[in-house]
Amino acid sequence: MPVVDMLMPKMGESIAEATIVTWRKKPGDTVKKDEIILEISTDKVDSEVPAPTSGVLTDILFEKDATVEVGKVIARIDTDGKGGGVSASAPAAAAAAAPAAAPAPVASHVAAPAPAKAPLAVTAGGSTPVPRHDGKNFYSPVVRAMAKEHGIALEEISQLEGSGKDGRINKYDLEAYIAQRKAAPSPDVRKAAVPVSAAGAAPAPVGAAPASTPRDAFGPKRTLEQLGLDAKRVEVVKMGTVRKAIVKAMRNTLDTAAHVSQVHEVDLTNIVKFREAIKKRFLADYGFNLTYTSFFIWAACRALEAFPMVNSMINGDEIIVKKFVNFGFAVALDNGDLIVPNIKNAQDLNLVGIARAVDDLGKRAKEGGLTPNDTSGGTFTLTNVGGFGPIMGMPLINQPESGIMGAGKIVKRPVMVTEDLWGFRDMVYLSLSFDHRIVDGALAGRFMMRVENELQNFDTKSTGLERRG
Repeated sequence: MPVVDMLMPKMGESIAEATIVTWRKKPGDTVKKDEIILEISTDKVDSEVPAPTSGVLTDILFEKDATVEVGKVIARIDTDGKGGGVSASAPAAAAAAAPAAAPAPVASHVAAPAPAKAPLAVTAGGSTPVPRHDGKNFYSPVVRAMAKEHGIALEEISQLEGSGKDGRINKYDLEAYIAQRKAAPSPDVRKAAVPVSAAGAAPAPVGAAPASTPRDAFGPKRTLEQLGLDAKRVEVVKMGTVRKAIVKAMRNTLDTAAHVSQVHEVDLTNIVKFREAIKKRFLADYGFNLTYTSFFIWAACRALEAFPMVNSMINGDEIIVKKFVNFGFAVALDNGDLIVPNIKNAQDLNLVGIARAVDDLGKRAKEGGLTPNDTSGGTFTLTNVGGFGPIMGMPLINQPESGIMGAGKIVKRPVMVTEDLWGFRDMVYLSLSFDHRIVDGALAGRFMMRVENELQNFDTKSTGLERRG
């Protein structure tokens, strides 16, 4: 019976896995080609996944909240439309997964995970956090989260024998190892077995401080009773995939970058007057609004071209200086989450082009229409907090970038224009948070002075907008 395997789709070059948010269909349901049958979420965007063919959905191999690698089979569709069929590989896989002494399990629409093999006898040691890839093995978000929670470093987990595809370690392998680890015989055995480096370096002397490991982004999870809270007087809200990604990203950037901030005061009077004079005609001519965010991005692109080290990233003991600007800007979503799409090659766009990109990406972000490409590959970021009231913000760097600019609320206040003259001017505070590992204070100051100069001396005539009739 012809059965089609439905694979976890590839959502972009940097996306290796996705989490199943919900299934819209259940086994036995008839599906049509291109009909949406499940929703998935990555750390970038949420997406709907259509059926690759028409037929009857016979098997769902991963349930809601499961994180699945790209290209892995997640469901099967019987194209004859009779239902009840499974692909030839399914029974064999189920039989292989069953313990030898147990009878074959009754067929189920959810594939049972393969039981974990007995883990290798390994010893605790090392301090390297478990990455997504270590050059040899792939570690899923679930496995990495469990490793952090239980203090298991890469040096330790890499010695385990996995029961997943190509020997990958899954959560069942790690659960089994953690149980074995807790029942380990003697601390003395572990101490004696601490590995020595390939160069033959001696282990750290007794009493030496242990190497630090990054903090768990989420912290310990306790019951309401343990927290001293009454369940009737609180609401427990489960974090979505995007919010979890934000939590991890914010903790990661604090653990990674050496954050330093500067604040510059900028006179936007000329730009405010210019925008007020043309905004109605601009909307009529182009069909979208000319925002202050567009001016900030335009000025920052000019400054990044002049000071490209601010547009760089660290790669081991090297610095990669990027000759293009993929300019990210933060968009607040209606559900309270935050997403950062970026304008590709923004250095090549004029003010109108930047404004068009800001409008397009901003609308698609709020409508859930962004692609993974829209949110990956950024080189520098702006967050405009002024629209929400603050006069100043000190944002955290968006890894692996080296800088992020924050724009506060534009306020009209008295300023000394000349030595003898005071006047009311439209002023804004612009901040730069930068990674002091790459960017020094002097460079940051020169960069921000260039931004300030571009904004305060903005040549409105060069745009040609005021001459449009």
